[in-house]
Amino acid sequence: MTKLSRMTSGAGISRRSFLRTTAGAIPAAAMISRGTFAQTQTGQVVIRTSSGGSYGEAMERAIFAPFTEATGIQVVKTPSDMAPLIASVRAGQPLVDVVDTSEGLLQTLANADVLEPIDYSQMTMFTVEDIGADSAQELMVRRMVYARVLGYADAAFPNGGPGNWTEFWDTGAFPGPRAISGLDLNMPDLEFALLADGVPMDELYPLDIERALAAYSRIRAEVVSFYGTDALSANLLSTGEVDTLAIANGRIQPLIDEGGNYTIEWNQHMKVPSAYSILQGAANLENGHRFLDFALSAETQARFAGEIPYGPTNRNAFDLIAPEVAAKLPTNPEWNDQGFTQNVAWWGENTEEVTEAWNAWAAQ
Repeated sequence: MTKLSRMTSGAGISRRSFLRTTAGAIPAAAMISRGTFAQTQTGQVVIRTSSGGSYGEAMERAIFAPFTEATGIQVVKTPSDMAPLIASVRAGQPLVDVVDTSEGLLQTLANADVLEPIDYSQMTMFTVEDIGADSAQELMVRRMVYARVLGYADAAFPNGGPGNWTEFWDTGAFPGPRAISGLDLNMPDLEFALLADGVPMDELYPLDIERALAAYSRIRAEVVSFYGTDALSANLLSTGEVDTLAIANGRIQPLIDEGGNYTIEWNQHMKVPSAYSILQGAANLENGHRFLDFALSAETQARFAGEIPYGPTNRNAFDLIAPEVAAKLPTNPEWNDQGFTQNVAWWGENTEEVTEAWNAWAAQ
């Protein structure tokens, strides 16, 4: 198997139990009364969301099950690529009501003109001010932020591992097998390649695709996997197949929580927002808005952060999050300014160009 062929191979890590925290242990009934919504004995909301894994389990425990308990509305979960969602709206039969995915992929749906404007006047459990104008967009509402970070195994670097992407690219000073995302993980980490090549964080966009791929070429021989799933990235680290890699903070943090000797380097981390949208013509439009209202409440966001270390967008959630949990979140003030937010609009406009350039580079 070639290095490049491994972009789409490999099994995910086993399901892991997270340490319980104060915020994560608060029962839904104690935080959100059943009187918040009128009880619904029938009805459902269909949500396109990730299936399985630690993220799916966190969503079920922190959001889906409590929502059904509070409202009586059943949550029907389904995975789907963006193309079938677009086609379903254009055919007048939308596959889902709510789409939960990265803001970049939602931008693809927005560009295709298949999203319903969100009616914030229906929200009773949070306000636009609670989440900020960047989160309360017309066609999507930002629900959480995770970070792509530099991570490494402590044992591989007894004198300290790479502290930025330039050092990650320095295979002489920091030798050992590496991994970084490929095309199948939404998009490759071109931003990190450019940071390694000396581009300042505040001058990354528009991304210089050719320059980024040239930087990738310099470490190509040391890259064990241009991985295509987050689960595979964690598996590569936990099995010792790689010493250092680019990884989602929510994938490496459980390894640390379970006693693993790994380090998260927050310097030059990339914040990646995820959001909810509603498809045009959604069969359960009212229930979709009810779900958004519930999911963006401070209580729900605090509970979710207690399950998996992704940063809430509702600022009031931090009043309910235990300090030891807040210390793991990308939006922690201690390192919030050490990173940057991915420009999803740029990616939405340049996905096709990046795909063509990557495939040509991979074939070399």
